[in-house]
Amino acid sequence: MTKYMRIDELPVSKARIAHHSEFAVDTQYEKGLNIEFGVNDQTCGAKRITTGHTVIPPGSINERHVHLNAEAVMYIIKGNPIIFVGPEAKPYKAKPGTFVYCPEGVIHGIGNPSKTEEVELVFSYGGVPNKEAAGTVFIKETDDTYPPKNWDKT
Repeated sequence: MTKYMRIDELPVSKARIAHHSEFAVDTQYEKGLNIEFGVNDQTCGAKRITTGHTVIPPGSINERHVHLNAEAVMYIIKGNPIIFVGPEAKPYKAKPGTFVYCPEGVIHGIGNPSKTEEVELVFSYGGVPNKEAAGTVFIKETDDTYPPKNWDKT
């Protein structure tokens, strides 16, 4: 059932509105990607969500990883990335308008097979206030399985 409240009954909160250019680009967290964390505990006091903007340069691929404490969502804005999912790095072609959901513990990676165009996406980690709380663990590759051979020709 829908609930209604008077404005004076609501808890006092404040919104944060900012352009992605206001945030520093993090190139170390996921090597190969240019990430701007726009919503987290440090930028706006978020308690249960971390959201950012990512640009993947042409021909780049990140390290496969897993978020042990957070669900991860990506929304592809521009470009045609390859999403790699699971221990076998199964490739999925994505295009603008694609949503990608990875529950906690699902191994994933992303690459930009284009030689000329960037990939651009927005991502969120649910239930955590920052990237550290997401419990991100990068996969120590033991052989030549990742990136898969000819991943950029897929």
